[in-house]
Amino acid sequence: MHLQDWSVYHEDPTLTRPAFWPESPIRRVKQTVNDVRPGNLELCGLNVRTQDRNGKVIDLLPRGAEVTVSGKGHMRKLENRLGPANLISADGSLRGYVSLSEIMLIAGDDYYVKALGGSLNVYAEPDFHSEVLMELPNGTRFTLSGDSNYRKLERIDQYVHFAALQGEQKPLGPDRVVVLDTPVAIKAGELIGHLGRYQESGAQQPEQKLHLEVFSGDDVDSFIKASRAWAKRLPEKDRTWLKLAMGTAVVPHQENATAALLKVWSVASPLSAADLLIPKSVLDDLPADRKIQVTASESRKASHWYRLDGLLHGADNHLLNGWVREEVGVTPWVSPWSWEGYDIIDEYDVPQEFMASFLRAVKRLSEAQLERFGPMADEGDTGPLKTRLYDIIDTDRNGRMTAEELRTAISLPAHAQSISQLIVNCESEWYHKPGKWDRLDEVLGHSGSTPHLNWLAEKQRIRQMCWWGEVAAGVGIPAHGEVYHFHPVGIAGRFTQRSCACGRDVTLDEMQAVISEHQIMSGLFLKSNHSAIKGVGAKNFLVMLNDAMNRYGIKDCLDKAFFLSNIAVECDRFKTTEEYRNKDGSIPDHWNNYRGGSNYHGRGLIQLTHIENYQSYFKSEHMSMFTPVEQVATNMRLVTGSAGWFWRKGSAWGDMSKLSKNNDFIKIIIGVNGGFNHAHEREQYALALIEKLKVSTCSVHGGKEFTKYKISESSLVGSAVGFDIWKRYFGESDEIFKK
Repeated sequence: MHLQDWSVYHEDPTLTRPAFWPESPIRRVKQTVNDVRPGNLELCGLNVRTQDRNGKVIDLLPRGAEVTVSGKGHMRKLENRLGPANLISADGSLRGYVSLSEIMLIAGDDYYVKALGGSLNVYAEPDFHSEVLMELPNGTRFTLSGDSNYRKLERIDQYVHFAALQGEQKPLGPDRVVVLDTPVAIKAGELIGHLGRYQESGAQQPEQKLHLEVFSGDDVDSFIKASRAWAKRLPEKDRTWLKLAMGTAVVPHQENATAALLKVWSVASPLSAADLLIPKSVLDDLPADRKIQVTASESRKASHWYRLDGLLHGADNHLLNGWVREEVGVTPWVSPWSWEGYDIIDEYDVPQEFMASFLRAVKRLSEAQLERFGPMADEGDTGPLKTRLYDIIDTDRNGRMTAEELRTAISLPAHAQSISQLIVNCESEWYHKPGKWDRLDEVLGHSGSTPHLNWLAEKQRIRQMCWWGEVAAGVGIPAHGEVYHFHPVGIAGRFTQRSCACGRDVTLDEMQAVISEHQIMSGLFLKSNHSAIKGVGAKNFLVMLNDAMNRYGIKDCLDKAFFLSNIAVECDRFKTTEEYRNKDGSIPDHWNNYRGGSNYHGRGLIQLTHIENYQSYFKSEHMSMFTPVEQVATNMRLVTGSAGWFWRKGSAWGDMSKLSKNNDFIKIIIGVNGGFNHAHEREQYALALIEKLKVSTCSVHGGKEFTKYKISESSLVGSAVGFDIWKRYFGESDEIFKK
């Protein structure tokens, strides 16, 4: 709630619209279109042509221009513009006259140009000697009026490239609650709106704020009980949270610590003062020097020591730094579905009690009011929700919750986690019950004889903002307004196992999107003719591949997905590091077309070709220009590094990571391949890697759509050569398909 309003979207055509908004017949010229006209090269937009096939350019629509079009195919007819901008008069009509001598009748008042000189003059007046406003090329169609030899232009047919337009999405209606006829599923990371502005009753200016609630009208208590029973039957691999119970010893770190010494020191070490659940991904991502593994023997069980700083706290509420021990089979691992640590609180919302409690806490009640409302305030202080929060936050047990106590509580991970695990069953604040708010009249000093005007205005505002009754029947939430409320960040964090691949190495499990189980067992590059590379282990290869991605700055999760999907195809899914010869062992003819000769054929994971690319790559690695080119197929550092270099510096588009940021996978394919060979496989690998690398959870890329990629959404639309290549592969299709 409090998302951005329609006026902001209307004023800013570049602001992405939520996908569930319906599409309007109005479309806009994309901001990525780069057509220009002679004489004004700084103004970029979309060319307007005279015909749907081989038409000449007669106008330029600026980026963001609103249009309506008709027809089908790549070129569509403009319907909301009578003609080119330089022929439009101040009142919106079309100006100009043409001679009948060089036009041909189609039917009625419709004609087309057929001039000996290739174009037809448009005159300012119906006179040969008047100013020539522009020339219309042969084939241009138009509608005329009048009955003299010089006819008035009424409309000129114009065509634009449909893929360069984007749909204009608009909400169904302002200032009302809309329940969609058909529900729309929202996937993780998808856009539902932009932060809007909200003004608190006491604020001087509106602020950017988002109000997010996660609630359920189902029987959550029964659901959690069933989940816990189910979780007990789950395999060990699904228990991904380590429970460090209250009383866990935290051994202060010392140099040269060993597992044996840590166990001895743990007897006198400080103990944690609260339970804490830690996801396995946090432990897995610890550096090697912060983990110690102890193998099992006849006299001891297997165990692990983890150095955890600033996670557990002691009895004095100070954070502890040091080593904790997980004993295999003893220290519990739990599944998110066990809902460990979650409490359900049934809170019966009584506004006057809460208000009385608040006014007493801020010392805004007189002595007479304290006597009248004191018992009411006591009830507000002892409700189940406040009692539970006070157990966590009110450290001195004086029945007051201070700002300092609250800051302390949320700075301690165990307390912050405990607060995030509260599920509160109460009446939604968006469910309007008039009598509920009228009960505050007495506490706030409002009566018929002494009206509290601000409170009257606030009650009206509450009524306007409440939407529950308008949507309950349509979406199936309880009409009585009572639901179970969850902590949004807490519940999302509990069920997210690993972050996206930004800034970390890709794991072997994630690489199985493009490397088979058989290859992991038997080795990679088994079709290579080079013994130095043939059969290399997948783990060793991955170390070098991650090193290459780090060296060349391929660090974003989406960039890695696109990079890995393309190298998987280029090296025949990690079967070779060099272009294949003919079946008889001879050199393929096309090798002789490489600049520098056939010896500069494709090598490495991304098939480096041409002498200048080899030399540029060797220079980037500070290597001699006389380095044998065979090393790009045999030396693992060069096999992987050449791909990283090409991705960032060697492609026709330059830095391909910039295209990844725009999710422009189609332009990336042609940048790697020069065409669209095996484009379907590249797309399938990319989508599999996007899922494996958890790109949808990324704070940067999570809002993008990762489905079938479309040429109409690619900046390749603005490249004449690139788009022609697309058509040779896929014709009129907007999507990649398997050949």
